[in-house]
Amino acid sequence: MRARFLRRQFTAIQKQAQRLATKNGSEVCGLLLDNGYFLELVQTRNRARSGGGFCFYYREIRMLQRMARLSQHEIVGTFHSHPLALAEPGHSDLRHAVNKSLMLIFDVIGRSAKLWRIKDHKANKVRFSLIR
Repeated sequence: MRARFLRRQFTAIQKQAQRLATKNGSEVCGLLLDNGYFLELVQTRNRARSGGGFCFYYREIRMLQRMARLSQHEIVGTFHSHPLALAEPGHSDLRHAVNKSLMLIFDVIGRSAKLWRIKDHKANKVRFSLIR
């Protein structure tokens, strides 16, 4: 099955990534939730204090895990932006990713995004579409 995102939500996160990169070089980050129809982008706070990285708050992620479980959604991956790099996972991205998870990366400069399936610290590109 091809991954699908809501166009409006996708575009809003992409614009937020551009604003943060312009403001202070920081990254946008969050979780990908599968609701059975499309993948939802749930933005979280970025714990990283400097630009060029992202880190989640433990309590925020635990709360989102509980909410996903209660709503019968599944957390299938993460998303983040690269203010100064291509939309490809870096060494740190691959090292810290959950095995067999999805990773959506927004390239702020090129204004593009790519979805990856991470397995055994390797990334394989996944096609996706935007829906209404």
